[in-house]
Amino acid sequence: MTADRPDPAPMPPRRAAPYVLATVVLATVALVAAAGWLAWNTRQTDGDARVAVAKKLQLLTELTARWDLAVAGAKVDPAQVRQADASVVPSIQRALSDLQELAATTRSPALASNLPGVAAAFGERIPVGASISSTAVALGDALSAAVAAAEADTGPGPAGLRPPDVAIAELLAFWSDTGNRRQPKVEAALARLATNAAMLEPARALLEGKAGLESALGRFALSTAGPRLSTMTTTFSAEMQATIERQQLYRTYLLFYSAALLVLLGWIASRLFASYRVIARINDALHAANENLEHKVELRTRELSDALAHLKESESQLIQSEKMSSLGQMVAGIAHEINTPIAYVKNSLGSVDGKLDAIGRMTAECEKLLAMLEAGDVPDALLDLQLAELSAAARALGGSESVGGLARLVNDGLYGVDQIGQIVSHLRDFSRLDRGNVQRFDLHQGIESTLQLAWHLLKAVHVERKFGTDGHLVGSPSQVNQVLLNLITNAAQAMEPEGGTITIATSGDESELVLDISDTGSGIPSEVLPKIFDPFFTTKVVGQGTGLGLSICYKIIAQHGGRIDVKSRPGLGTTFSIRLPRSGVPASPDSGDGGEAKAAAA
Repeated sequence: MTADRPDPAPMPPRRAAPYVLATVVLATVALVAAAGWLAWNTRQTDGDARVAVAKKLQLLTELTARWDLAVAGAKVDPAQVRQADASVVPSIQRALSDLQELAATTRSPALASNLPGVAAAFGERIPVGASISSTAVALGDALSAAVAAAEADTGPGPAGLRPPDVAIAELLAFWSDTGNRRQPKVEAALARLATNAAMLEPARALLEGKAGLESALGRFALSTAGPRLSTMTTTFSAEMQATIERQQLYRTYLLFYSAALLVLLGWIASRLFASYRVIARINDALHAANENLEHKVELRTRELSDALAHLKESESQLIQSEKMSSLGQMVAGIAHEINTPIAYVKNSLGSVDGKLDAIGRMTAECEKLLAMLEAGDVPDALLDLQLAELSAAARALGGSESVGGLARLVNDGLYGVDQIGQIVSHLRDFSRLDRGNVQRFDLHQGIESTLQLAWHLLKAVHVERKFGTDGHLVGSPSQVNQVLLNLITNAAQAMEPEGGTITIATSGDESELVLDISDTGSGIPSEVLPKIFDPFFTTKVVGQGTGLGLSICYKIIAQHGGRIDVKSRPGLGTTFSIRLPRSGVPASPDSGDGGEAKAAAA
């Protein structure tokens, strides 16, 4: 790994750049917004609708004038009034309806304020016009009937001086005049026609109906529909003219504003071109610096990779050292456990050694007896003597009971050897570095192995097993056994000399296995509890603890995709709860993610 070189002194931050950029952005937004506002005010807002309103107002004015002219000549030509009532009035109503629809489209203040009054005035005027139309036609018919009756009367007298002619002349003068000034003369002329009923009835009807007709004509003439329509037309025309003038004014503003923007854009373009040349020079310098930086980064990356590999190796060695440290603390107890089966073997082998001479003598005497029997010509006296020697050797060995005792001694020795082999096997399982050995194993079997290794610490402790579920899961058996050894050792060391109780319970479901290790020891103070998983934190005296046990336990559980929680009450005991997934691939051994630890004071 190369030596670190001092980095160049950092350049002071250019604080003005963000403010300049923000100012440019805000200025651009303001300029664009101003241009948009000017363009918005020059737009043609509902121009077609306003033109349609103007046409409708002109049409309504013409229809009103025709209607007024027809009603003014009601006494002269009643048929013209009826025709206007039948054609002009519906056209006025349609024009008013169209104006109301256009008012909703144009949103003109002039229409909004005046149209309701105009519509109401025409609504009052139309019934009066209809009344005038019907009355004028009826009175005109009556006048025509009276004139026809007078002409049909062929009584004596010169033309123009006959009573019917006088009555008709007075009646026509009365009809053409305004008011009732001539009514007495008409009644006097009609009095002389008492026998002409065909003339009297229509004449009387004319006398009686003229006052009503003139009253209706007066109301029609005094209607506010015309003035209101004129006011609305004038107001709307002024509004349109003001709108056109305002649009023209904003068009002028927009023209000057556009010219100013073009000048500004030209200046900005010149500045950008100058800046581009500066930036090009800076880019060339940056490119050269970047090539040099890439070389430095490559060197530094290689150094960091070497450091990371060294760190991983150190971490592996640290975990193995902690494991061996935990095992080293149990060497004395394990040595005592091994001494007991060794004593079995030694005593058994000593007893067997004491019997070897007797067994050898008996074997030799047996061989001599067999040789005599095979020869066939040995005297009986010698055979009896050899049998006596064999019997003496058998009695010295102890007979058949001695053989059974030797079998028992051999079995005791084999049992001791098996005990030693189990202890050595457990030590080998806990001491080997097999972090990558991920397989399916039985957690309950690991618990039993751990309890055997820690037995010398648990002689005064009562261990309760509460296995409530299947213990199989996927993981690294050696790593999980290390967690069990650390937690059980800590629980045993937390007990008083007179002992206590350690409860090991398992539970869970098909996807998760939960292991709870509880003790009735001294507990953990609340101010210490949040730190127990920190590396190198320990409450033990110097030389008795490295402060890595629980930290390594946390890391191993995290690597298996699980979590470890702890609850403690000072003076009452501590419970460590571990949750492990049953299946799936655990987290990479080099990764610390995937786990979670929580310490709580109950």
